[in-house]
Amino acid sequence: MMQGAQLYAKTQVQTASSVQVVVLLYDGVIQALKLAQEGIVTNNMMDKARFLDRGLAVVNELSAALDMERGGAIATDLRRLYEYVQHELTQANLHHDATRLNGPIRCLGVVREAWVELSRQGSLDEAVGV
Repeated sequence: MMQGAQLYAKTQVQTASSVQVVVLLYDGVIQALKLAQEGIVTNNMMDKARFLDRGLAVVNELSAALDMERGGAIATDLRRLYEYVQHELTQANLHHDATRLNGPIRCLGVVREAWVELSRQGSLDEAVGV
């Protein structure tokens, strides 16, 4: 069953537009942060570390993919958001505080919805410079 799920996920990424891939990345980071929260609440240090690392890795990739020249103010705002998320993940880890992840989850969810809307509109890969 797990192999089937992995194959499905791989196929989903390979056939997605670049905007849809961004949505999948946001889904992944949000899920990782929720699982990290659960790890903190249940004192499961392995899950806390694993999912905070996973979330941080995705945010780092999203940040590295920004085209600051073509992206203008939107890219600048996204960079600030990613820096905020990185800071809050570090603080949640240092202070073992699940509530520090609420803001990042909420903010990333809002931005994810904007990407979903772009995906629905269809014209977007060129419009957003991805």
